[in-house]
Amino acid sequence: MSVAADTSVRDEEITAFFSADPETIAWPYPMYDRWRQGSGVVRWHGGPATLITRYADVKDVMAGKYPIKQNAYRWGELAEGTISRLPAEQHEVFFKVLDFESHFLSRKEGDEHQRLRRIAARAFTARRMELLRESVQRHVDDLIEEMQGQPQPDIKLHLANKLPVRVIVDLIGVPQSDRELIWEWSEAVGRLFSLDEKSLREADEAIDAFRDYVGETVQKVRRTGEGPELAKLMLDSREEEVMTEDELVATYLLILFGGSETTTNLLGNGFLDLQRHRDQWDLLRDNPDLVAGAMDELMRYDSPHHYLPRVVDQDFELHGTTLKAGQTAIIVMGAANRDERKFDDPDRLDVTRANKREHLSLAFGAHHCLGAALARLEGDVVFSTLLRRFPEARLLDDQPAYAGSAMLRAIQALPTDLGPPA
Repeated sequence: MSVAADTSVRDEEITAFFSADPETIAWPYPMYDRWRQGSGVVRWHGGPATLITRYADVKDVMAGKYPIKQNAYRWGELAEGTISRLPAEQHEVFFKVLDFESHFLSRKEGDEHQRLRRIAARAFTARRMELLRESVQRHVDDLIEEMQGQPQPDIKLHLANKLPVRVIVDLIGVPQSDRELIWEWSEAVGRLFSLDEKSLREADEAIDAFRDYVGETVQKVRRTGEGPELAKLMLDSREEEVMTEDELVATYLLILFGGSETTTNLLGNGFLDLQRHRDQWDLLRDNPDLVAGAMDELMRYDSPHHYLPRVVDQDFELHGTTLKAGQTAIIVMGAANRDERKFDDPDRLDVTRANKREHLSLAFGAHHCLGAALARLEGDVVFSTLLRRFPEARLLDDQPAYAGSAMLRAIQALPTDLGPPA
């Protein structure tokens, strides 16, 4: 069967997926299996876009082996389609917000990306992350105590949603009095690509407010040398490379939004999957030394982030399919992580899997997630604590609803009977 004929029969289900049809996004893995058949390169006419679904190909894209770039909203099919759906009066604010977003580390390429990553990495060394373990444990204990006081404890609402935010605002040095406001701003920016007038306006206002807020921090650090550790590390004049003010604001927002969403989904999905696979829960309960490594299998099995849109920079061919400059290419990590060519028995959750750390949920190569060690640390502390303190915890509903996004694997709620404390 030709690629063109093969993709045509899939268009309806692909459209349902990217439209976040509740039944489709609830468990997309059988659909991903179909996408990986044939060449594994699937043209979605309804997008339009080309889906890249096999492990080796997704990894190669992430490694920069193909002329595919990060900024899909800057030019090409996706950008043109996005702009065409916006009223003319919204174009100015859209491009203003997009100009700011271009400062995100995740949007940079080449030398600029390497420069910003070297600076940001000062705050994310393995040693610095491990020093956070005590404070992460304290936050987990506090949240569990609060959860136990709720009429209906909920692992997602009362623990997974809240912990990453608390850890991140500690990391960037936000005073307790400002934390709710900071989170509101980061959520507003995260809703940018909802592409409605209200979301665009709120994203624009949030960026301006956050720029002013961080600007005060920048001036304090430059004037006195005092301030949040993260800002001091990135503005250290003793170093050859420092961030501009806009770059620091963008990095703060990226850490807030990216650092919390990924970990929140790891915690929620991981708890659900361990409950559904009780043998794995029991194995971790009886072998606590396996918990830290299990985070990678949980991310492989049910990725917190399922796909990323990219733009083709110049014409090239992949497995007989021509991708043309300007076309949208979507790399589907959720499908790649279940590729039987890479992982034996990929639909089985196995926390002892030898190559579990080779999943692509945290990207690969130059754009590998800067906060990967922090996400693993938070997961380790949360699951170690739950397994130790509540070994008989049981989900009250193991078929939860998902938030309206195909990109982010976000469970809405996980009401739980914690059982008797150990």
